[in-house]
Formats: sequence, C-alpha cells, structure tokens
Amino acid sequence: MKNWYLIQTKPQQEQVATQNLSNQNYTVFHPKAIIKGKSVSLFPRYLFIELDDKSQNWTPVRSTRGVANFVRFGLTFAKVPNKIINMIKIQQQQTIEKMINICSHQSGDSVVIQTGAFKGQQAIFQNYNSNDRIAILLKIIGQNQEILLNENEVAAI
Repeated sequence: MKNWYLIQTKPQQEQVATQNLSNQNYTVFHPKAIIKGKSVSLFPRYLFIELDDKSQNWTPVRSTRGVANFVRFGLTFAKVPNKIINMIKIQQQQTIEKMINICSHQSGDSVVIQTGAFKGQQAIFQNYNSNDRIAILLKIIGQNQEILLNENEVAAI
C-alpha cells in the first residue's frame, strides 16, 4: 500500500533531491510558491515522497544526492495522510496568490482607509499580520497609533 512520507533534505537542496528522486522513478511532492519571480519552497528542507512499504526498496532514498534522511518519530517513519497532501496541493495555489498580494504593499507605503470610522484617512503601511490582517500607522490626536485592519480595507495611494 502506498503512503506519503516526509523526507528532510540537506540545506537548500530541495530541488536537487526532487530531481534525483524523480530520476529514480519515485513520486515526490515539493510544494512551492513563486515570489517576485523566484521559486520558493513552502516547507524549506522538507519533501513528501510516496512509497509502497511492501514492494519498494527504500534504501536508495537515503543515499540520494540532496536527501539528508527520512523524518522519524522514534523508529516509526513520519507518514503523512493522503488528505493532508491533497489539502496542501489545494492550498498551494491559494498561498501563491496570497504571496503575490503580500508583495503589493511595502513597509512605509502610504495607504488610504476605505471603510469604517477612519474612511478616507491616510495612513502608513507597517506589515502583514496573520489571517489577512495588516498593521498600519494612523495619526490620531498628534500621535501615530498602530491599528490592525483587514487587508481589503485599505488601498495604496
């Protein structure tokens, strides 16, 4: 029965390991995103490999160029359920789109608030926070105050 397992690669060798494992006819999944025209690993130093624990020879995997070792928990190899792999494949595209949007604002950029009590006010973009939230600096009563808003509540000037 085929299962997905987790492999740790040598530093910055994900692509080398992927290519060499693929050349040996192993099924490998390397989640990536393209940021500013550069391909970036979503899980640096980790790959997923699909192996049949009954019929496939696992020995060549460990000695493949770019591979450090299998991830284990004690003596048990780290299995990744199929539904997790499928979810990562689906989320990979959304992550790529999110990463492209993250590049749209840079720290220090001027933005204008589109909704709420501060609609129309100019602010300074600080950084991206979790869950599509951003931090901005808004001048209130003579002082800059950090405010968290949804990303879609501001627009670049």
